Amino acid sequence: MPETRHLFGNISLPRAIAAISLLFALPGCHLFVAQPAALPRDLASPPLPVRSDHPTLHAPTRRPAAPGPRTERLHFRVDSNASTAFIGITLDPMVLAPRRSAFSCPLKGTVTGILKTSGLGTRTFTIEKIDLATAGDGRLEFNWTPLIGVIKILIPAGILTIRDHTMPRVMPLQQNGRFSHSKCRFRVGGTCQVQGSGLVLKKKVGQMEKDLAIDQTEPVVLAGSLTYRGNKWSLDIPSTVMKDSFEIDEEGTILDLIFTGSITAVEK
Repeated sequence: MPETRHLFGNISLPRAIAAISLLFALPGCHLFVAQPAALPRDLASPPLPVRSDHPTLHAPTRRPAAPGPRTERLHFRVDSNASTAFIGITLDPMVLAPRRSAFSCPLKGTVTGILKTSGLGTRTFTIEKIDLATAGDGRLEFNWTPLIGVIKILIPAGILTIRDHTMPRVMPLQQNGRFSHSKCRFRVGGTCQVQGSGLVLKKKVGQMEKDLAIDQTEPVVLAGSLTYRGNKWSLDIPSTVMKDSFEIDEEGTILDLIFTGSITAVEK
């Protein structure tokens, strides 16, 4: 992918891993008609008989008025017990057999949005801000032979941050509260610790700390639901997935990744 290669083509393996870690909503009134006025008559004449079965007319039942438009600002706290990030990576050097590593850790953070309800009851949801961070250590290990060695990467808990970069202005909500948008981008920040061991990788990689910052990720599909449970709004984004593949060094090493993020947040 040309854009991805432009973003990552000139960075080292550990910084490419940073990209991987991200690529991480009146009852009716009865009206009675008055009896017609009595006609003038001679007082000596007997009164006109009154019919007991005289019909009473009713006005049509009035329907309840539709609710007016409403705007609500919602503040969510991410539930770390139900929110996770899973990252799987495969390194495929040209001269070595490919190796795969993966890790899973909880997520923490906050989400802010605006819910608008029209007078007809239709709803739209706008995500104003997403602020996430890893709530557990992330560890990756790529192991070859004892002669070649091992590459280990550690992302300490709370170091990796994920924030919104480009979000849709308005997302229509279906009747069941579901929404979906395919053009969401994020920003990544933090650092990771990289260590190479073995006769080859100890010398080539060594031990270092690398910057994980990514100004803008590739587009990500953001799909989920906004529902009302127990007098609070709940935001669920069960499976945000990104797949990508790119060359990470001049020696032709290919990196394949699958990132899956799941977020459950409850109104504060």
